[in-house]
Amino acid sequence: MSATAPTLDTRIYRQASGLSDGNLALATSAPDRVDEQTFFAGFVRTPRVVAGGLLALADIAGADFRQARTDMAGGRDPVVTGDSERLRFEALSTCGGLYGRLDLTAAELDGATVGRGTTNVDINPPLYESLTRVGGDDPLRMSVGEDGLAVSTLGGKVVEKRVPLPARWLRGLAEVAAHALPMDPRLEIRAGRAVALLAEMSARTARQARWLLPAGSGWRSTTRPVPGAVCVADGFRLSVLRPLLPLAQTMTLYAPPVTGAPAQVSGWVLDFGTARFTLLLSTGVSQGFAGDGQLLADLGSESAVADADALDALLAVDPVIDRASVAALTGWDAARATSALAALATAGQVGYDVAEASSFHRPLPYRADLVAALHPRLAAARILTTTGGMVVTAAGIEVTSGESTYLVHRRGDQHACTCAWWAEHQGRRGPCKHVVAVVIGQTGQQGE
Repeated sequence: MSATAPTLDTRIYRQASGLSDGNLALATSAPDRVDEQTFFAGFVRTPRVVAGGLLALADIAGADFRQARTDMAGGRDPVVTGDSERLRFEALSTCGGLYGRLDLTAAELDGATVGRGTTNVDINPPLYESLTRVGGDDPLRMSVGEDGLAVSTLGGKVVEKRVPLPARWLRGLAEVAAHALPMDPRLEIRAGRAVALLAEMSARTARQARWLLPAGSGWRSTTRPVPGAVCVADGFRLSVLRPLLPLAQTMTLYAPPVTGAPAQVSGWVLDFGTARFTLLLSTGVSQGFAGDGQLLADLGSESAVADADALDALLAVDPVIDRASVAALTGWDAARATSALAALATAGQVGYDVAEASSFHRPLPYRADLVAALHPRLAAARILTTTGGMVVTAAGIEVTSGESTYLVHRRGDQHACTCAWWAEHQGRRGPCKHVVAVVIGQTGQQGE
């Protein structure tokens, strides 16, 4: 599977999702499987929030901001994860630069214990239209999964979807976690004032990043990266949050440390009390999360994949994790724990919640053959390590690739390279294949 060519994945549902007489039945599925568990069955405490969050995810899934269009027919079914306490619904935009997640906590869910696992939910056009009519006064019962519906549908129609599955989408889910990890809260705004902020940012359609700083009980914006600021790149994409603002209590902005880059990712979290909606914004319309390669350096360890299998077994017991707990449970050092987490994240198996500052297990329902070779730079780097084209010199390590030779050297506490990729991106989109090859080679030597 190439880096850009989409493949097709099969989604099988015993019935289509639907909303009728206050019952929201979200059908679940996974590749080539029909028998699915029930993730949740019971009442939700804030029907308008749940309906609005699902609508926002559907809008995100169908959005392509590069072409300023929405294609619901080509949208992907959101991923839902249960961890015995909450439900998480996730979606990535068609253009790959917008990530959304609806978290329903135990306080939002009044019913049976939440099941554990990950699958997809069917949000079809008729259900989308029905969700727009959900009010806040009437009780709403939600079932995610079969919930006994299999009895009445054993002889019924099986709904099968052939879903476009670009490698870019899967890589994007992995890279979102890498971008979210260093984020800290920078600015909290009451929902009423957040309307004005989104209007201000959405109105700036020019391709120029804005930076927001706390100012009294509000904010001020600048065109320059300033320590403690939050970057807003192509802010008109924030329009997907507008329908949710009247339902929220607060909006908190998250950002990584300012590095001086022309644009950085940002996180926007709407708090509804018993639920949250998280939006991550990439560094621009033309820059999706998938192309960043932030995880590649951590994947250099040859033991990362084997360690990831062991870590996956631990996560079956405790689905909420951080690097410190991984090290404590396994006895690995920080670098080894990071590599194992990166290997899991590469296949979309680990997500990150900025509001709780913790990672969560997301056993993504895609076959191993569909997530293999998602990182062409990593594959190319592994080839370079086997060709014998690396020579240690006083200035660094010379890496021969094709007919050219590049110098990988230290720049502070990081590697740098003399190739064109590094000259253009300066590490902002992850390491080049030559740096990854050097990291793999050094790790292999340390293990000998």
